[in-house]
Amino acid sequence: MPQSVPSGAVLLAEGLSVLRAHQARASRTLSLIPAEGIMAPVTRLPLISDLYARYMFDEDPDPQAGEWRFPSAKDAAWLETGLTVPLLARLTGADHVNVRPLSGLHAMEMVITALGGPPGSTIACLAPAQGGHYATADVARRLGHQVAFLPGSSMHELECDLLPGFVAEHRPTLVYLDQCHALHPLDVTPLVKAVREASTNTLVHADISHTLGLVLGGALPNPLAAGADSLSASTHKSFPGPQKGIIATRYAAVARQIKAIQPQLVSNHHVAAVAALGMSLAAFADHAAPYAHTVVANAQMLGKELAHAGWDVVGAEFGYTRTHQLWVASPGQTSAETAASRLYEAGLHVNWLTDLPFDKPGLRLGLAEATWIGLTPGDMPRLAQIMTAAVAGSRPVGELAEETAALRPRALYPYVRPLDADAVQDAAAVVHAVLGEVAR
Repeated sequence: MPQSVPSGAVLLAEGLSVLRAHQARASRTLSLIPAEGIMAPVTRLPLISDLYARYMFDEDPDPQAGEWRFPSAKDAAWLETGLTVPLLARLTGADHVNVRPLSGLHAMEMVITALGGPPGSTIACLAPAQGGHYATADVARRLGHQVAFLPGSSMHELECDLLPGFVAEHRPTLVYLDQCHALHPLDVTPLVKAVREASTNTLVHADISHTLGLVLGGALPNPLAAGADSLSASTHKSFPGPQKGIIATRYAAVARQIKAIQPQLVSNHHVAAVAALGMSLAAFADHAAPYAHTVVANAQMLGKELAHAGWDVVGAEFGYTRTHQLWVASPGQTSAETAASRLYEAGLHVNWLTDLPFDKPGLRLGLAEATWIGLTPGDMPRLAQIMTAAVAGSRPVGELAEETAALRPRALYPYVRPLDADAVQDAAAVVHAVLGEVAR
């Protein structure tokens, strides 16, 4: 006999209870997953506002014009055109930015569709064994392209002396640099030089989804400054923004090609997320450099401390990392899966992977979120001690969870400038309006 289904009101109440419990846990735990980042609370407000339900189709809307067919977001258009786009152009050094992609993978699909040439053209990218994104080659093939993997056996170096011959042989329309696993980024400059010498028609694109925040903060080189024709990224990893995607270029022709394919690939580009991105850029801009360099310092310090504690940490020869990522294998015989489970019980969220350079699954750690909420290199020895004790099972997991909670700084988001009184009132008005509708 089929079970009775609870009413919608009961299910909604249960959903709120689950959400509340999640939020309570989140306030006491640390995410060390490099593909995740946390937004400052004030920058999340567009995602709970009325704007979340609205469209904004126009690229360059005039709020006073009468031709708006979807006018609900007309009064908020500045959040995209006056805030997000100009700030993103300034921080990337691009003349043209596109905020229509919904994610980093969606940006990848847009770039390959727009810049990859006609079906049958060759797209050059990184093999997964070189740290390339798992989806790039499949996306290119599904769009009708041939795929050639760039020469090199390392996750961090290309065989640049082979690049001219590679380009001459394969004649790629697009070289798509898609580092997903990276302890330090590939040097774009010699790659661009080699491509240009072999083919003036080949475009070079850099996907910096994992390192966007470090590039914008100057801790890593900007691919556009190194000669890449364009770049793309998701906006929620080392950059503390919403789950969104962006594309940037210095060339009007490239921007036009990308814009031309938008109607077929994206309709609603989620203007509330664009507004949240703009507010995240504003919160980030004044403190970009100290944040980005502290991310790298934190990751290097944690790598050093874990190595001293007996963990297998990749990259000792260059300080363990130059990005927000660390690649580690747990000490002893503890599997990565077991280590991740024990760390979760201790309030530390990590992800284990099978495609890191170990002979067994390893852990890929990230320090961007921990840095954004306020941890410093001085906190890394304690964090390493908690991790080591949790994986070894040498201390009660409840005690370790309390220590993790205590690691969270008393003053959260130190890189976000405090709001003045008027801004606080504006933020409160948005929250009160939403809660007022909930209570009705």
